[in-house]
Amino acid sequence: MSATQKIDGLVNSWYGYAVFGAALRLWQNGIGLMSLITTAGAFVFSILLTWFIGNRLKNKSSLTRFILVVGSAVVSVLGTVGVAKMGWTFFQTFSLSILFYAGITAVSVFMNAKSFRVLTDKSVKAYFNA
Repeated sequence: MSATQKIDGLVNSWYGYAVFGAALRLWQNGIGLMSLITTAGAFVFSILLTWFIGNRLKNKSSLTRFILVVGSAVVSVLGTVGVAKMGWTFFQTFSLSILFYAGITAVSVFMNAKSFRVLTDKSVKAYFNA
């Protein structure tokens, strides 16, 4: 796969994550007028932000790549610690809601780890250095 295909795949994954987040938010907050409005606003913002960052990456913005590499590494580490703490809390309280939130956090960690892996790939590095 070429670097642009890897970046496109990553951007498409983040679009899917935005849809997942919007559906999850509706499920948590219910389907009321204010919930629909705020969820739609957050969804549109997520899609536009993903589109903007994806375009910056395709245009070989080294600053954008650097910020995303550092940010995704930090969020991956902190999220992993958070999932571990939630797991420990689950075994102390046996609360299914904690397990649910640990699962949501684990999906976020997965997305950030995937971003880190793609953005530090040899072909993607070479794409930005060319």
